[in-house]
Amino acid sequence: MNTDTRVIVQASAQRLFPDLDLDQVLAELLLERARKNLIKYRTLARQFEARYGQDFDAFRHKITNSEPAFEVEQDYFDWEMAVTGSADMEEEIQRLQALVQSL
Repeated sequence: MNTDTRVIVQASAQRLFPDLDLDQVLAELLLERARKNLIKYRTLARQFEARYGQDFDAFRHKITNSEPAFEVEQDYFDWEMAVTGSADMEEEIQRLQALVQSL
């Protein structure tokens, strides 16, 4: 990061997070992003649950024991990504919350 960028980032961080140092600001911003991602993934998973009227495990069992249409197979991969992404973000949130508390 060059000097001009660093000065701008520090000034913005000070205005937006006056009680936090730069490490704390970064940790808080990362935590906020992880929470937004978790909401996005959970929303997508709920949409698939509503569309197919079942949870992902039941859907996976059905799909892996059949030859689904292309669209259904694509939904499977997107749903799997949503479930995996949710789990990843939950872990990330726990890690970042622990970091924020330690700073």
